[in-house]
Amino acid sequence: MRPRLSYSNVVSTLCLLLLLGGGAAYAASHLSKNSVGSKQLKRNAVTTAKVKNEAITSAKVKKGTLTGSDINLKKLGTVPSAEHAAGADVANSLAPAEPIHMVGDPGQVPFLNGAENFPGEPPFRFQKAGFYKDHDGVVHLKGAVRAGKGGAFGPFTPIFNLPPGYRPTPNTESAFVGGATEVLIAGGGTTLEGVNVEGDVLASEKNLILLEGITFRAES
Repeated sequence: MRPRLSYSNVVSTLCLLLLLGGGAAYAASHLSKNSVGSKQLKRNAVTTAKVKNEAITSAKVKKGTLTGSDINLKKLGTVPSAEHAAGADVANSLAPAEPIHMVGDPGQVPFLNGAENFPGEPPFRFQKAGFYKDHDGVVHLKGAVRAGKGGAFGPFTPIFNLPPGYRPTPNTESAFVGGATEVLIAGGGTTLEGVNVEGDVLASEKNLILLEGITFRAES
């Protein structure tokens, strides 16, 4: 081919190459709308730098693909208030826990028949007698007492009286064992030997009567 090369041939070839290159550049810079699809994009052609900030929305993320390792927990804000969540609504509807009613305290039910809180001796200190009702309507007794000598019904004597709303089911007696001592709690309308003892907490005349752990459902 060398003998056939001439100045005109070289110039015309260069012009052709320039025209073709320029045409391709022109075409690349003047693409028609929607003419580039996934087939025209090379793998990994779209990089992070080419994605506009906040352009990716949750609708574009496949459900169930994000895991804990994909989320920076330190960047999360505080959890929204659960004030209106179902569990919170239940908790908010509950009344505050009532205080323990201490037997023998001013304004509280008195001891009966000479009963008293068991004094104990150091280092042993027993809790004072008391009662309260929880959110589920269960009455709890607490403390340790010493029964008196009067008002006995056989081996039992009343030590204090539970007010209405804190008694067992009417016309029933609940029996418990506190230490080595039996404890009876009479529901409404209960009588012993013809005497009304409704609401009475009765115990045998022992030195130490443990009430701690005695529970029963209150009358409805």
